[in-house]
Amino acid sequence: MVKTTATLAALAVSAAAWPTVMQQDALLKRAASTGRLNTGVGHPNPQFNAQDQYVDVTDGGPNPFRSPGASDLRGQCPGLNAAANHGFLPRNGKATIQQTVDGLGKAYNMDAGLAIGLAAIAIIISGDIPSGTWSIGGGFLSTLPLLLSNPKGIAGTHNKYENDASIVRGDAYLNNGDVGVVQWHSWNNLMQLAEGGLTLDETTAQSNYVTHYSLDNNPYAFWGPFSGLVAPAAHQFVANFMSNHSAEQPGGFLSADVLKSFFAISGTGAGASGDNPGDYVHNRGQERIPLNWYRRPSGDQYSLADVVLDLLAGATIYPDTVRIGGNTGTTNSFTGVDVGDLTGGVFNGATLLQGNNLVCFAFRAAQAGGVDQLDGVLGTIGNLLAPITSQLNGVLGGLSCPQLSDFNSQLFDIFPGYSE
Repeated sequence: MVKTTATLAALAVSAAAWPTVMQQDALLKRAASTGRLNTGVGHPNPQFNAQDQYVDVTDGGPNPFRSPGASDLRGQCPGLNAAANHGFLPRNGKATIQQTVDGLGKAYNMDAGLAIGLAAIAIIISGDIPSGTWSIGGGFLSTLPLLLSNPKGIAGTHNKYENDASIVRGDAYLNNGDVGVVQWHSWNNLMQLAEGGLTLDETTAQSNYVTHYSLDNNPYAFWGPFSGLVAPAAHQFVANFMSNHSAEQPGGFLSADVLKSFFAISGTGAGASGDNPGDYVHNRGQERIPLNWYRRPSGDQYSLADVVLDLLAGATIYPDTVRIGGNTGTTNSFTGVDVGDLTGGVFNGATLLQGNNLVCFAFRAAQAGGVDQLDGVLGTIGNLLAPITSQLNGVLGGLSCPQLSDFNSQLFDIFPGYSE
């Protein structure tokens, strides 16, 4: 109970810190003229504190690296895999909301509201509702097997939670359903961008690159209301959460070597080009936080507000990175979805990028779509779902997000990538 109370108090602070429209405009204009530090648009003046920011992952420290065991779950997100491999998240790869808040806060200084939102949606869409547990990788056994099917984990949520146009992973349709395989053309492009240190603007350039690759090559490419925003946001998480901070560069610096450690890729890149990996090797499941690594400052936690600001800042440079819809069975056939028709007019395209509408839309749509997946058992387990939705509503209610009672998911039926 004490931990829950502390989390709710953190949410109140987070909601109160949401920037006004005028503040948003000022921050975005500044970012456009000066570029973004790797702490994000909302944190233009970070301060470095070595004692506060040092993450001890030495063998004798509190969070040593340990390879996952045969039954431990790992997925396609390198940051989550690394957190589990160091024990910030449970090493078995399954976490509650509170464990997510505690672990990602300690490892990466993720804001409680953002951690709650991401974990709650993962539980609703692909987790075990009775135990309030989600998997960072594949499926696991249900605690109520006679009532509920086995949870799929986020690895089984393609185009619902995780999405096409990943930073280095492949689209499901193009890889026989395997969303964990590294696409070497994507990795090689990322390494080129990282030659002088990877910045937020360059991770957005990578998002633009893989988006167009999917449009050009995947007839089933699809971007959902939630997953379609998670994809470009995840690109920016790489810079926001993996950068190493120092007194010389309090805004963070992300080198190729740090990237390779987090992404579990070894090799020098000799001979790598296009789809050729050269001597690069993907050591699946071995993601690790590097030694002598300092996280983002505690005074600059990364929140839902920051996600929106960085998405908007990125979209001013690369508008194609933020989209809802997909190809309709042939390449380069992208068709967008009318947000007003999708939500019964609660949200609309004209105001979606204003204030906190974007994050409200994404989470409300994911919540509506996820609950729909429960079909007839919803009434039976409504009480079990309540603790999860109440925490999510605590995040969204603090942002004055409207309820979404009408969600017309049939609009997605024209996209083969949605049903697939």
